[in-house]
Amino acid sequence: MKNKRERRKRIDPNEVKGELVVDVEAFIANKCSPNVKKITTVSEHLEIEIYFDKHYFVRHQHGDDNGKREGIELDTVQKLIIEAAKHLLFYSVTLKNFSFVNFVQNSNQRIVLTQLFDNDEDLNVVVEYHYLTTHKYEVTLKTAMRKEQFMINDGTFQLKINSDGTSVLVKNENRKIIKISEYDNS
Repeated sequence: MKNKRERRKRIDPNEVKGELVVDVEAFIANKCSPNVKKITTVSEHLEIEIYFDKHYFVRHQHGDDNGKREGIELDTVQKLIIEAAKHLLFYSVTLKNFSFVNFVQNSNQRIVLTQLFDNDEDLNVVVEYHYLTTHKYEVTLKTAMRKEQFMINDGTFQLKINSDGTSVLVKNENRKIIKISEYDNS
């Protein structure tokens, strides 16, 4: 019979060979509690239909008095709209008074999405987001242009996305640009 005071040999984690076994039944810490057990992960499907207004196509194909508009190609503009989605969702869940989706019929709250470039003029697109169903939304691009210091209307939000994936949400209030919040993906 073993002596009660005799302890079994402890295992040095640096000497363990083979695979590490993770106890899925163990209680762990999350952002809410130090003692939780993960039950499942659920993934919801979100669908965003992207439309481009005729005004955009006329501006892109024919330009204006200054000639054809360069840098507002369909794929470039579409990429900005897709990238902006995660930023807009972040701001809408973290800011009490920010919503970028039009829920009421015939409402036309617009937001300006701006891709900031280091060595080129900024890409500015004016869009409207509309609710269709719980999992389905539509976004309509009204216009696009490459321009520094793009002017936004009073009461309008502007999402400025930097090349490093960070962003800033601003709003024009009484002709003054007010910084509302920032997003840093790190």
